Amino acid sequence: MCGRYAIPDEAAVERLCAADFRRGFSWMRPLFNVAPTTQVPVIVQTPDGAQEIQGARWGLIPAWWQKDAPPPLTFNARAEEAAAKPMWRDSFKAARCLMPALGWYEWNQDQPLPGKPGRQRGQPYFISCPGEEAIAFGGLRAVWQRPGAAPLCSCAVLPTKAAAGIAFIHPRMPVVLKPEQIRAWLDPATSPGELQDILAAAKAEFSAHPVSPRVNLVRNDSPDLIRRVPLHVTDSLLPET
Repeated sequence: MCGRYAIPDEAAVERLCAADFRRGFSWMRPLFNVAPTTQVPVIVQTPDGAQEIQGARWGLIPAWWQKDAPPPLTFNARAEEAAAKPMWRDSFKAARCLMPALGWYEWNQDQPLPGKPGRQRGQPYFISCPGEEAIAFGGLRAVWQRPGAAPLCSCAVLPTKAAAGIAFIHPRMPVVLKPEQIRAWLDPATSPGELQDILAAAKAEFSAHPVSPRVNLVRNDSPDLIRRVPLHVTDSLLPET
């Protein structure tokens, strides 16, 4: 799935597509350990056809949601289910967005790191597209309006089956759109069949390298989190002699 990712700087996002920065999101800066419920940048298509950067809570709250507390665990919307499930289908139909990223983190549970019993976690990896300063996750967006409160924009990443080259880390990954797919993905008029074609033909070439387990703590947020580190090998991973 996708539970942590890194956000590039504003200039890289601007070069990613024809985004309109008229709103001047001063909070937008590189982040290297983004977790669910964080306010993140999304790119949307405005009614006049322009592309615009907006802010959104990572963790989608559908417009029809009635409870005071947001729904839990809505930061990922399985691509295979998004068109039909009530939580996602309105957004999939007419409120799609891009979530700009440097790349994302995933943990390989077959490479456990030393830790206290019951608290072990796999080796973290950073996954990205070689040579690209920014990539575009396919995302969904919604605006939730509570009585007496300001509208709250929220979003979710669309995970799909992992590409062959990174499936050894985790069986799922975010949908990463190609530049030529961006305009159609954002256009509310794009047909359901075309959307499925976009998902099927999204990027499939990625690079991955092990990174420090410091990424496990959300409070850690610095460029060194995405740097390659030596792969830790436990006794259980050594070949038999």
